[in-house]
Order: sequence, then C-alpha cells, then structure tokens
Amino acid sequence: MKRCTLLGAPIGTGNGQRGCQLGPDTLRIAGLPEMLADLGYRTQDLGNAAPNGVRERPHDFNAKNLAEAVAWTESLQDTAYRAACAGDFSIFLGGDHSMAFGTVPAMARYAQEQSRPLYVLWIDAHTDFHALDTSESGNIHGMPVAYIVGDSSFDGYFPPLPSRLPVDSAAAVWRSI
Repeated sequence: MKRCTLLGAPIGTGNGQRGCQLGPDTLRIAGLPEMLADLGYRTQDLGNAAPNGVRERPHDFNAKNLAEAVAWTESLQDTAYRAACAGDFSIFLGGDHSMAFGTVPAMARYAQEQSRPLYVLWIDAHTDFHALDTSESGNIHGMPVAYIVGDSSFDGYFPPLPSRLPVDSAAAVWRSI
C-alpha cells in the first residue's frame, strides 16, 4: 500500500486577503484523507506547519508581509522536506501560492538527494514570476516562481535554494500554455 503524507500550510499573508489560511483544514473537513484511503493510500497527516520566529527584515521595495513570508519559507523548507522523506508522496495543503517558497525547494532537495529530476506543474492564471524589486502590488503570493528559479532579488532575504528550478524549462512551459 502506498503511503501519502499530508502537510498543511495555513498561510494568510501572501495576498492580504483573509481566507487562504483556512485552506488546509477545509480540505481535511471536505474529506481529503478519507478519499485518499478509498483510493488505497495509507495516509499520515502531519497537521499544519507553523512559521519560524518572525524577524523584521528592513527593505526598500514593495513587498508586503516579507518577514512573515520568510518565516513561513524557512519552516516549510524543513517540514515539507521531512514530509517528503516520510512517505511515497506528499500533498501540501494550502490556499496561498506563497507556500511554494518552501514546498518546492524542499522537494528539489529531496529529488536531488534521490538523484531524480524535479518537475513542477504550475497551474494558475498568472505565472507568479514577480521579483521582490519588480512587484507593483507587493503581494508575496505573486513571487514564488521567481524565487524557485533563483532570481537574485531574494538573496539575503529568503533562504538559499538547495536546487534551482531551471528557468529555461519553466519559460518554455509558460509560453506554451
């Protein structure tokens, strides 16, 4: 029987609108664990991650809730990695795109250690490719793809990446959609 690990990321600061933080528990209440069991998966729910200690990060660009985003990223890079190691596959429950700052690098680290390629299927109406220094809205949820491909505007604010998603591959996919 395949093992599935669930980890919630109740982040509510990526876009400044209330509600995203309810995503993980809403998916559980809607019956996701039971549906996975019906499909033959033994599911382990690790609960919800929590952000590491929030430390102010002075900056001169338009990025809302930067300190919270960095705290979540640090936490998720660790907890999502451990979730990946605990099962045959992991499902990360959220509602805010900014969870990808932590979950995608965690999976990149796991894939690299397993000598396996990493593939990311990003389904969204937007590419979420804004950088810290180019976002007009300042909403962090519009920036994770720029971070995971290694945009330098994140250096010194967010944790260094264990492995970058190749930008050429990402650009080719976005152009074809």
